[in-house]
Amino acid sequence: MKTSLSIILFLLGLIGNLNAQQLQQPLVDFPLSNKGYALLKSGDVVEGKIINYVSTRGITRVSLEDQTGNTFKINAEDIYEFAIAMNGAVRFQFAMERGSSVKKLLSRDQPTAKPKDFIIYRNTSINGEKEFLLQLLNPDFDEVFEVFFDPLARKTTALQSQHITWTGDKHRVYFISKNGSPLIKVKKGNYKKIFATLFGDCSSLLTDVKKPKLADLGNHILWYQNKCSFD
Repeated sequence: MKTSLSIILFLLGLIGNLNAQQLQQPLVDFPLSNKGYALLKSGDVVEGKIINYVSTRGITRVSLEDQTGNTFKINAEDIYEFAIAMNGAVRFQFAMERGSSVKKLLSRDQPTAKPKDFIIYRNTSINGEKEFLLQLLNPDFDEVFEVFFDPLARKTTALQSQHITWTGDKHRVYFISKNGSPLIKVKKGNYKKIFATLFGDCSSLLTDVKKPKLADLGNHILWYQNKCSFD
């Protein structure tokens, strides 16, 4: 009886986590905030006003001004985590990203969660090349897996003879690291194959999920983290 009660409580807790946590909506453009911090690999923290940034595939350099007026130009290879504070402008930016009826139609299965306090960027490297910062989409449940937005995942579509560029694939292409391993590119077309690579050591997940869908990636990560990471 005690064991059954424990299982029930665990499942209820898991369901609560699945409902409360999901992948965050990525932002294509640099967030319109002027406050943030950089956690350096040395352990030092630089906090203050965001003056400037340089970005290619990801952020390669940020400039911050602290409360004393000192300016710090910091390269991505020296940063572990860069965080941008949420404010009214950033919340409006999220709304604009989702506001178009075309985008809603074409991305209805995509994540919509927004950060409460900070948008998080982490140091990454694709194929062992130059280090840069990419937006972390699961900062609330990143103990095992880190899911990053690929800012180059874009496509062009046409509407009433007017061509518009939109990021319709942005939520369907991710870079994922498991326990700090090199990044794996995951997209809608290869997720079924990659699913076994990511979660192959979680037998219950493999048994219960017969047809894995990329739209359920956040739920799969939470299941693994709650049920399998301590097996």
